[in-house]
Formats: sequence, structure tokens, C-alpha cells
Amino acid sequence: MVQLLAVMCVVGSIHLFTILSVDYIFNTKLLFILYVVNALLACLGYIAIRLMFALKTQAEGFAFLLGSFIKLGVMYALFLSNDFLTSGNPKEVFIHVFIPYAISLIWEIKVLATVLNAPQKTTS
Repeated sequence: MVQLLAVMCVVGSIHLFTILSVDYIFNTKLLFILYVVNALLACLGYIAIRLMFALKTQAEGFAFLLGSFIKLGVMYALFLSNDFLTSGNPKEVFIHVFIPYAISLIWEIKVLATVLNAPQKTTS
């Protein structure tokens, strides 16, 4: 999870610097909230994947899909369905919402691949 936080901080800093350097009007507090919410939801997804792996249920992929679905629903409910945010250009708002979502999704895919490729422990 430390990797996720480091990547989110680096990408978030680049994202913020880009917004500020081109004088684009976007609420920086909202950008911070976007990254925090995505990081928290990705951490919960990570915990679910690891829990499924520890319980040997072979449902890690389903935990990943459910986590992605929930994360997308939360992002839509909190940010994209808000009329205040989408009063400008909705495509531009979507890009700012999608960047942190995509970063956390890539990290979750990496975690899932690592978990699925890990050798199974056999008890003898």
C-alpha cells in the first residue's frame, strides 16, 4: 500500500502542478479529495483481494471486479453526478476524476497479478 500512496502523491503533484501552470480553474481541494478517496478505495480493494487469497476461496478476481465497480459507483455518485462540478465542461471534469481512478486501477491490477502468480502453499 506504500507503493500506492507514493504513486498517488507523485501523480497527484504532477496533476496539480499542471492545473496551476496552465491557469485552469479547478478546485484544488476537490482534486485532493479525489486522490484521497481513490487511494482509500484502492486500499480496501487490496485488503479484499488479500483476504480472498488468505481464505483460499479463489475469488480474488471477483473481489477485484467488485471493488472496481464500487469505486466507479462512488466516483460517479460523489463527483460526476454533482451539478456544481459539471456546470462547466463535463469532459474536462471527467478527465480530472479519471486520472486518480486510473492510477489506482493500474495499481490494483498489479496487485492482483502478483497475488494470482504467487505460488500456492500446500500443507502436508
